[in-house]
Amino acid sequence: MVDGATESVISPDMNSIDTENRSVPDEESPLLSQSPQSETAEPKGKAVAGVATIIAVLLLGEFISNADATLVMAAAGRISSEFNRLRDASWLSTGYTLGLCAAQPMYGKLSDIYGRRPLLLISYFLFAVGCILSGVGSQMWMVVLGRAISGSGGAGIMTISSIVITDIVPKREVASWRAYVNIAMTLGRSLGGPIGGWLSDTVGWRWLFILQAPFLALAAVLVVLKLNLAEKTDPNSKESKFGKIDFLGTSLLGSSITAMTLLLDQGGKSFPWYSWWTILLASGGILLLVGFVLVETYVAREPIFNLRILRRPNVSAAYTIGALQVTAQLGMLFSVPLYFQVTQRASTTAAGVHLVPAVVGNTLGSLVAGLFIRRTGRYKILLIAAGIVASISYVLLFLRWEGNSGFWESLYILPGGLGTGIASASAFVAMTALLPPEEVAMATAGYMLLVGFSMTAGVTTSNSVLGMEFQRELRKNLQGPGSEKVVKRAMADTNYIAHLTGKIREIVISSYIGGLKHTYLVSLACSLLASFTGLFIHHHQL
Repeated sequence: MVDGATESVISPDMNSIDTENRSVPDEESPLLSQSPQSETAEPKGKAVAGVATIIAVLLLGEFISNADATLVMAAAGRISSEFNRLRDASWLSTGYTLGLCAAQPMYGKLSDIYGRRPLLLISYFLFAVGCILSGVGSQMWMVVLGRAISGSGGAGIMTISSIVITDIVPKREVASWRAYVNIAMTLGRSLGGPIGGWLSDTVGWRWLFILQAPFLALAAVLVVLKLNLAEKTDPNSKESKFGKIDFLGTSLLGSSITAMTLLLDQGGKSFPWYSWWTILLASGGILLLVGFVLVETYVAREPIFNLRILRRPNVSAAYTIGALQVTAQLGMLFSVPLYFQVTQRASTTAAGVHLVPAVVGNTLGSLVAGLFIRRTGRYKILLIAAGIVASISYVLLFLRWEGNSGFWESLYILPGGLGTGIASASAFVAMTALLPPEEVAMATAGYMLLVGFSMTAGVTTSNSVLGMEFQRELRKNLQGPGSEKVVKRAMADTNYIAHLTGKIREIVISSYIGGLKHTYLVSLACSLLASFTGLFIHHHQL
């Protein structure tokens, strides 16, 4: 444990809970440990209520940070159009992603140095400041800057919430309690779009951002009142704590992640894949990452991410499984609305409704995994099964979605969400099961970073595969005068495809479906590889 790490004294309903920011033995719940002031154990029912109170406090922040993403997606066109920058609409999401990925690695280590509650409050503050800046921004760059600041706060909300859960409950119950966090995240992503569209149409897009600030203030007040953290008596001064921060490693890792995220998110949009920008960002990202590895290995006294964690049992495998499953599902979630928009001329809202089964599957998967681990203490079998369950969706989409899918065939994506929900909950437990207590926070920050990066990778990979295969099929099947114009317009605008008729429409739709089928194969490969990786997980009976 690093010097000066905080001792968490969590006092819901006036009952003190001593966790020392550490994981506890599996057979001992921190909620049932003796109070320093008393030799009697806290009643179990009251202890569970205490955990529930703490989790409930965390849920509001998780809901807001996840709703924010889809709130902005619903209004991105309107926001960018107001500044006559429609082509730059994607920067509203890119800015948030860059802020999130750049800041995420530091929260685990900083929470060990300064404590969980201060870092969580700073996260809320950054998120709120970013929202206000975006809401009052008079130029597009100000709105995007606000999104980046919000992203840096969102990274902390995600990471610190997960760390707090590992602090206050036994490992056997981590998945069960994380299931409620996953539900809040899923509800946020599901409701954000409709709420964002409604607010944009009624009071204006600026209130999408401004109205988040009061709710974040409420979340911060709840943290102050219900998540009472008292630091240990520490002979070290604040200057010594400040000196523990690995500024060089943080800068190198943040810059590397920013370069790679920018490449994945904007490649093929703001610049061609075959361009100097691609070479510059890719080579820069790799060189910065190599520099980070060297600094963490030979220079840093207190590494922001100690690379020896990757050699711990299950950590690398859990990271790989989580990343692959998220990449697979985000690829599917990207392609499903496009399928219905192109093949059935569905509106954006109607196409989005077809994603509901995946959202339901995520929720059920998290709950099922949590219940299974709590009752049996086993997680390896879940990690092997999760990818196989998710693969059912990708096989069904490849075989059955031929352009005339009905409403009930939307349920084909439910196993994909179910498998991803099971994998996400189980991988987190597997990652922490054999870790020393002092490394849990740092490993959690790394896991959250990789998951966030995989979201971008999943969408980008599917978009690239779809574009390349769609273009290849079009050029193969469309010949003659004017064919090149059709190819270019079909590649650029789904509304153009929606207005096509006759033989040309049939060729374009068939080519598009062919491109989508290749994205399903990418997701299938990722899920099966995740299941195979599960075979290398070391089982530890919780």
